Amino acid sequence: MRPLTAARSQCTIPLLFTADCVDAGMRTDSPRVLVLDGDNVNTLSVARELSEDLDATIIGVGTAPYSRLLRSNYCDVGATAPAPTDDGYADSVLRLLIQYRPDVVLPISYESVAMLDAIRTDLPDHVSLPIPRSESLNTAKDKHAALAAGGRIGVDTPKEYSRAVDHCNDAGRPDDGFDDVQFPVFLKARQESGGETTALVREPLNFWETYDHVTDQSPDGDVLIQEVIDEGGPTYGCGLLFLDNEVKLIFSHEELRSVPRRGGSGTHLRILRDPHLEARSIRLLREIGWNGIALLEFKKRPDGTYVLMEINPKFWASYALASRYGYRFASALVAGVLDDSREPPIGSPEPVGEMVFPLREFTYYLRNREDEDLFECVRSMINPSATWSVDRRDVRAWVTPPVELIEKFRL
Repeated sequence: MRPLTAARSQCTIPLLFTADCVDAGMRTDSPRVLVLDGDNVNTLSVARELSEDLDATIIGVGTAPYSRLLRSNYCDVGATAPAPTDDGYADSVLRLLIQYRPDVVLPISYESVAMLDAIRTDLPDHVSLPIPRSESLNTAKDKHAALAAGGRIGVDTPKEYSRAVDHCNDAGRPDDGFDDVQFPVFLKARQESGGETTALVREPLNFWETYDHVTDQSPDGDVLIQEVIDEGGPTYGCGLLFLDNEVKLIFSHEELRSVPRRGGSGTHLRILRDPHLEARSIRLLREIGWNGIALLEFKKRPDGTYVLMEINPKFWASYALASRYGYRFASALVAGVLDDSREPPIGSPEPVGEMVFPLREFTYYLRNREDEDLFECVRSMINPSATWSVDRRDVRAWVTPPVELIEKFRL
């Protein structure tokens, strides 16, 4: 099997590699995977999975020695680099690829996916990059383009008021400019940015202040204004892995609780295998020529119709649920791009399963104590039918605070 991207080295950094460049902790008899975004808790599930399924040597990259992944039992070698949003990030990653000579570089966050897409022709020849081609990524990260692709194949999408709001804005924002807009509305940045660039607006009185804020936070200042679908109801996700235009793995779940409450990272989820949802998701990714992993998010109308919200071209925030219950996307992805003679390890997928994310829920409570009920937060995490996302074999890494919090108290 060919790698998902055919990297051709145009790297301006000299390829000066010797055995001394490789940390003594690295094994030579296993695939080497350089896992980016070590500050991200998702890397802990990915590292354990790759270690267990492929006996992979994990080279973890974080922004500090106390990044979560670098403190994990499943990280063989730790390295540091600037944050993905910093100017020096790309050069630092290229240097690490030259120093450690991994077989695969695996981005976890959207920012790292976007960075590697931008420099894919600079990667050394020995490194496989398992991300989709640029054209597909561009469609996924542009939420308007992703919804348009869904519309072409008959997938329901939210009604948009973006054009009406643009006309109102151009006219000087008159008081009667919302005659064609039905509130409440949901605002989101058109371009994926990896940050929190969404908002719910219930009344025209509060619209422009929120609109300006979301616009300022958006990568290009372009904002979509959409109808609200089932406010407060569950979000449905469908994760897929495509390799060479073939579906290798599929998984769907229901997000029962999230932070922020209007829709964000899940804190209570359960597996929900829905053949109709999964078939629509497969068809949509084929429509845009996908290769690699993605999570498609949907809401549901009162009549049961699924409505496409967006495509996430990365490992999703609730990935621990999939990995814990046998849907081993990371292992299947790495095995698939390295060796076509092996059947990608996908564990033993279970049809049912439920998980809560206590650290994410409690962190949100601490940051929003004035608006949140402590009893409700605790009650939502004490669920006898749900496992906890925290890995008891790797507790030190899971309970490590975010780097920015540690640095705040170190000052």
